[in-house]
This record gives sequence, structure tokens and C-alpha cells, in this order.
Amino acid sequence: MKKVLRLFPMMTMLLLFFLTVFSVKVFAWSVIPPNFTDEPPTNPFIADSPWPMSHRNPYCQASSPYPGPKSISLTTTSSFNVGMPGLITLAISGKYPDGKRVIWGSSSTAVFKADEALHYIKTMNKENLTISSVFSTDEMLSGAYTLVDKNNIFYMPRFTKIFAFGDAVAGNRYSDIVIKGKYEIPANMLVDPAEKIVGLSMTWDGMLVFATSHGLVGVVSRNFDEAFYYRFPAGEQNSNSIACDENGGIYVVTDKNMYRVQWTGSELTIDPAHGGWSAGYETGEGSGVRLGAGSGSTPTLMGTGNQDKFVVITDGQDLMHLVFFWRDEIPADWQQIPGTESRRIAAQVPVTFGDPSATETLSEQSVCVRGYGTAVVNNQLKASFNNQAISVLMSGFAPIAPYGVEKFVWDPQTRTLKTAWVNKSVSMPNGIPSMSQATNLFYGVGQKWGAWTFEALNWTTGKSVFSYPYGITPANNSAYAATEIGLDGSLYTGTLMGMVRMK
Repeated sequence: MKKVLRLFPMMTMLLLFFLTVFSVKVFAWSVIPPNFTDEPPTNPFIADSPWPMSHRNPYCQASSPYPGPKSISLTTTSSFNVGMPGLITLAISGKYPDGKRVIWGSSSTAVFKADEALHYIKTMNKENLTISSVFSTDEMLSGAYTLVDKNNIFYMPRFTKIFAFGDAVAGNRYSDIVIKGKYEIPANMLVDPAEKIVGLSMTWDGMLVFATSHGLVGVVSRNFDEAFYYRFPAGEQNSNSIACDENGGIYVVTDKNMYRVQWTGSELTIDPAHGGWSAGYETGEGSGVRLGAGSGSTPTLMGTGNQDKFVVITDGQDLMHLVFFWRDEIPADWQQIPGTESRRIAAQVPVTFGDPSATETLSEQSVCVRGYGTAVVNNQLKASFNNQAISVLMSGFAPIAPYGVEKFVWDPQTRTLKTAWVNKSVSMPNGIPSMSQATNLFYGVGQKWGAWTFEALNWTTGKSVFSYPYGITPANNSAYAATEIGLDGSLYTGTLMGMVRMK
């Protein structure tokens, strides 16, 4: 007994030492400085925040210079806040006069403000709600892409309208939510009763940009007093958001073509004389967790400064390919790649997730990009369902869930795109991944052993760094939501019935 008593203080000291080391480690990685290498140009009209819009910026790279979690420890926590379906992305505001921020969100039923710990501050129910609309894919898809501008105004599309939400008392983040303005597409501009806005972004001259499901592109002033339009050929459909660059390029992928619609400041055009273009790519039918035919990815822009510049998507072939399009002028000496639809295609490489015999692969997520690196997650279920909602629900069951992430790297010397690594064991069934350049980690919502998890892979090697479980119920299903790198090294994501923070 005396020996045990003598050992007790020693064990206590060892435990305290262990906790101290852990605490130092936690403190050290919580203050990793941002790494702005390869960061796209800043759009001055979007909120100055870690994640002000869907896919983080108008380049839609879903990557960040800010740090996320570097590892997990005894101090790692997660919190799940219950909400309604359809919360695909969260938008972090700029700072208020008190130095704090709010997190804006749009679910199927409401718009809300939350604090940095995802506690609700205020909510506002959406207009004309019905039971069927609450759980409809149309409701979720139309309100999925949102942004906060430099004045902390939150813009949200819903069907044929764009709403501007703000604070009832300017500068008071705890004040009620009010509608600051509302824009509606004129009825004579619509071609189908089911047409709805599915994508939203911002130009570098401060205009809102939207794209509809049936091929209408619009540029609208933020106070909604001016609007300009361009429509693609009849029959082309769009199920993704859009990307913008600092030179007026607006990038939209339909189920038939990839477009650069040029905003000149007074009109929208695809005329090459003004910088616009169109290019065909290999398309296919939507299935499984796919939201539509053709590409399942929002166009992502790669390249800054003097780098090669591309638009990146995954295509709609049965064996999905990663496709790069030259973003600006095609190099004069560039020869069209045999078997491709357009000379503008700079690369068209099969995504196999490490299976050389693969004949079918699929991803519904936008391609994550940082520098010349780009990663694709596998969303091909091991069983097929005719119902999209069932597909999403079943994607979290290990025997049915998809597995695999593949990273590719562009070589500017040889002008070729090659696989950098494959991780065959990780499963990120249906959520949009992200990447932190500060921690050099690739993050996403995964499933493992019946639990929903935050997964982290080394961006250089693809090796798993941590897997952190945060829930075991269907309510924790990521359901198309984006993993976002937020404040103080936290990760955020929406879920089927709420939202989660890992800190």
C-alpha cells in the first residue's frame, strides 16, 4: 500500500506533464500563421472573413490559407446543433464593431445568424413554405449557394428570387434579421415553370452573378436596381454553381458545354472577341447522389499570377475524368488532345481512385484546388437506388458507402496532369471537402464504423492524419454540405438535420 501511495504522486506528475505537453501542442497548432501562397486575388466586395461564401471564394477552390485542426487530443471537442434540412454551406461575416462575427446560414425553412460556436442568434422563416417544399431537392439546391458582402449583407437565392438579409440595427449582430431587398427574375426571361437559380457569386466590380437550372446567366447590382442577362441554347441544363475571376470571366458548366461568359461591365457575352468562349466536354446521365446530368462539379479556377490558368471540372463519363480547360487564350503551340471535344481542353485524365480496372467512377463534389494540386472524392455507391434521398441516406452505411480520394498535380514544364496519390481507405460519401494550406491538410466529412467523422489527410502524401467521430445518427449525415475552415482553427459543416463544429 505504501508503494502504491508513493507511486500516486509520481503518476499524477506524469499525467500533469502529459497534459501540459498536450496543451502546449494544442496552443502551438492553434496559432499556425496563415499561408497565403497560391491565394487567388481578393474580391474587395466580399466580406473579409475566413469563409464568406460557398466554396470560400469566387474561384470556388474550397481551400484556405487559414489553419484547421492539425491533430486531435483530449481537448478536441465537437458540438452538434439541431436544425432543418438543406444547410449546404455556412457564410462567415466580416467583423462587427465589437470585433466579433456572425455565421449566416440558409436551410430549407429559415435564414439564421449564429455565433462562432454555432449557437443560434436569430432566425427568420422563409416565405410561402409548404411541407413538400421543406424536404424537396429543389428547395435545397436553389438556396445552397450563398455569400456575405463587405457590408455584412447576406445574399441567398430561392427559386427565381435573390434575397438580401441584414441586421435590423446596423452594426448590432444580436439584432433581428430583416430583408434589405429582393430581386426577382422577370417572368418573360424564364423558359420553364421549374426554372430556378442554382448558382450565386460576385464579380470584382461588386455585381451579383447568378445562373439558373435552365441556362440563364444574370448579373445584378447589389441593390437590385440593374440587371443584365445571357441565355445558353435551348435544352441545356445546369445543376452547379458558378465561378468568377478578376477579369470579368464567369464560368458555367451545363450538361453539354463549359462556358466562359464575359462580363464587360455593360453586357454578358461568350464572343471570343470580348474574352468569352464555349467548349464541349464528355457528358452523361445523372445517377446515385448526382443532382443532374453532365458534370457534377461547380467549375473551379486554378492558377494565379504568372501560373498556367485553368477551369477545372469532373465530367459525366461512366469512368469519370478530371478535365482542365485553358481559362484565357489557348497557347499558340497547343495541339488538341486526341479524343477530346475541344482544343481548349488542356487535360482529360480518368479518375480511377487507384483501381486500374475501374469502368465506373463518380463524384458530385466540386474539385478542391490549391496551387497546381487538385483532389477528387469518390461518391460512387456500392449499390444503386432509384431515389436520390435514399441514396444520400444509405451513403453512410459502410457496406454501401464509397471509398477513395485521388489527388492530381499539373506539371507546367511538361504540361501534363498526373496522379500524385490515392487514398483507397477513406470514405467521404457525399460532402464537399476543403483544404488548409497552413496545416497542409485535406478535410472532409467521412463515415467510419457506423459514425460520421471529420477526416484529415496529408495534402502531400494522402496519408490519414486523423479521423474524429462527431455523430452516429442519420441526422449527422453530411447530405451534400461543405466542410469549411472557420475561426480559431475550427471545422464547420452542415448536416442532414443541423450543423457541427469541431474545435
